[in-house]
Amino acid sequence: MLLRVSRTPLLVLLLILSVGAARAEEATQPAVDFQNEIQPILSRHGCNSGGCHGKASGQNGFKLSLFGFDHPFDYEAIVRSARGRRISQSAPENSLLLMKATGEVPHGGGQRLDPDSESYRTLKNWIAAGAPASSPNAPKVVKVTVEPQQRIFGQGETQQLKVTAAYSNGEKRDVTKQAAFNSNLDVVAAVSEDGLVRVNDERGEAAIMARYMGQVSVFYAIHPHGKPLAEIPGWTANNYVDTHVANKWMKLGLLPSAVCDDATFLRRLSIDLCGRLPTSEEARNFLADQDTNKRQKLIDKLLDSPDYPAYFATRWSTILRNSNLAGADRAAYAFHSWIKDNLAANRPYDEFVRGIVAAAGEWQDSPAINWYWQSRDDQLHTVTADTAQVFLGLRLQCARCHHHPYERWSQEDYYGLSGFFTRLGRKSFGEPPPYFASSQVSTGEKNPLTGKTPEPKFLDGEYAKFTPEEDPRHALVDWMSKPENPFFAKVFVNRMWGHFLGRGIVHEVDDLRESNPPSNPELLNALAKDFVEHKFDMKHVVRTIVSSKVYQLSSEPNEHNQHDRQNYARYYARRIIAEVFADAVDQATGTKTKYSNMSASSRAVDLPHEGFGSYFLDTFDRPRRVSSCECERPSGATLAQVLLLANSDDLENKIADGNGKIARLLKEKRLAKDIIDDIYLGALGRFPAADELTKTHTFVESLPQDKQQQALEDVLWTVLNTREFMFNR
Repeated sequence: MLLRVSRTPLLVLLLILSVGAARAEEATQPAVDFQNEIQPILSRHGCNSGGCHGKASGQNGFKLSLFGFDHPFDYEAIVRSARGRRISQSAPENSLLLMKATGEVPHGGGQRLDPDSESYRTLKNWIAAGAPASSPNAPKVVKVTVEPQQRIFGQGETQQLKVTAAYSNGEKRDVTKQAAFNSNLDVVAAVSEDGLVRVNDERGEAAIMARYMGQVSVFYAIHPHGKPLAEIPGWTANNYVDTHVANKWMKLGLLPSAVCDDATFLRRLSIDLCGRLPTSEEARNFLADQDTNKRQKLIDKLLDSPDYPAYFATRWSTILRNSNLAGADRAAYAFHSWIKDNLAANRPYDEFVRGIVAAAGEWQDSPAINWYWQSRDDQLHTVTADTAQVFLGLRLQCARCHHHPYERWSQEDYYGLSGFFTRLGRKSFGEPPPYFASSQVSTGEKNPLTGKTPEPKFLDGEYAKFTPEEDPRHALVDWMSKPENPFFAKVFVNRMWGHFLGRGIVHEVDDLRESNPPSNPELLNALAKDFVEHKFDMKHVVRTIVSSKVYQLSSEPNEHNQHDRQNYARYYARRIIAEVFADAVDQATGTKTKYSNMSASSRAVDLPHEGFGSYFLDTFDRPRRVSSCECERPSGATLAQVLLLANSDDLENKIADGNGKIARLLKEKRLAKDIIDDIYLGALGRFPAADELTKTHTFVESLPQDKQQQALEDVLWTVLNTREFMFNR
């Protein structure tokens, strides 16, 4: 007997078998973990960046944590918020999360995923598996490593990077396709989103950052200027600075410029160390001096002069935001004087910092409390951020709201540092009022992670407990100034190096992070070690830097180093800063700008704050002192600056002043040639070259006697408009 089988049940059976097989196949696939596999995809494709769904207000109703550092929040946003409409477990490919990312439905961010990509398949498999949350026991990424770590490239060569993540359970995984890459110097070497490095035409060294799950590793791409060198011909080191820099040159095939002449060195050092031009008399004497050790003697003389602390007091007052905006004019004067006195006495840097960070009392007795008064409107957070940036070289501002995108610093680290300042008390009288170390919490700030008052925690260290009688700020300075602290000494020597050489070993000078590596790590380490060994002697660091042959190189490039931007094979010429330039114009013209409430002899570099009205200073970008960042002082030129020097009444009046340089020298019956010499010596620190003297002298002598004063004034005006005058070279 034959039985007839209906086709419908058979199809159902086949369908059941196929679904079962598919589920069996899925069961053999490793589970997709949201934190370790889905979050990296969102980060790699920019979904949780500040310009997309990671910004504070989200985007089109969909908000993610910035750079994916709040995994539970992001899971809720994707899977459960908006009634779970962003995913479809029954038809994963129809999930709004995928359809928007692939551009199948309109998406403000455009297409982010290719349907054939591994990222798409991972997201689809995760949704198909029920979009599970991360297991509480899921391993965490503890380190990433990029391979290789360094390579010397030939023109047009490429290198594929490999990124390996190490997990807390000991597992290691290739995460190259999930990592994010970027270069700090694209003109030297650029990197694709898949980690393929390609060198470009510019020569030098680029750092390629590989970032994955908050961890960073760096690959160094070296594109030599020439063939590696066994030695630098004719090079002899003045000190260890020269040795470390020359070692880098040999590696890169760089040949340095020649050592600058005496006139250039005198002017350069006077500007960098004292914030002023050398006088005509100083220039004459130095150029005539035949002592082979005269440069070192000049360094010592200027370091011991009152001009050194006066100038660096202005630099530090700017960094420490000693501002008239705080409305405490007398306290600003006192703080500026306190800084200058500390520098003049060469007070050790750790004690100098302690005097600021742990300041307490009334401003008359403790002027450094004005540092706290500047940040009174948002005191705890401003002081926390400034302490980290100025004294540790760490820009922790981002970590106030989220994990730092390019560093290991978290909100826990940020609020741990702020915990050292929660007892800072402020009385209700005086401008600024007295500050003191309270025995209990007085700021009222809360850590948003815990809802509690921030507790003191050392960066990369443990939480600390203090009795009511102790001031936690002193413990913070003790920790900062420990010889093994990796930040404190380095940020100071890097700041000084940037001041004297025009670019920090780490650029910017107050941004010391793993993803912003130094151009010469050995040099930075050597300077920091020397600084610590000399008990934080600030003058010792300055003397070491300016005594080096590297500092004394010419700014004129040669054929080997004309493209060098980061290895100091020549001196990097730069525009003179506003305060110094204003004084330079006064000195070159023999006039004096009068500043209200200052002595008649005061210079622009002596001004304690930015509240002194001066169109000249503002035109040349005097900082407003609203930030502790050195970047507040721009280095570029503007049209307004050019016009001011070329045709302003103010400058014309200075040049033609009846008591100015030209008028005074003519009253002394000086010859035109001697006056021209004095113009060049006073403005440029050198005698005029033969052709310059011939042209200017012929021009002056060709005019009637009654027109020669104006002709000499024109010569001075011309010199003041030269690049040589405006730049420290």
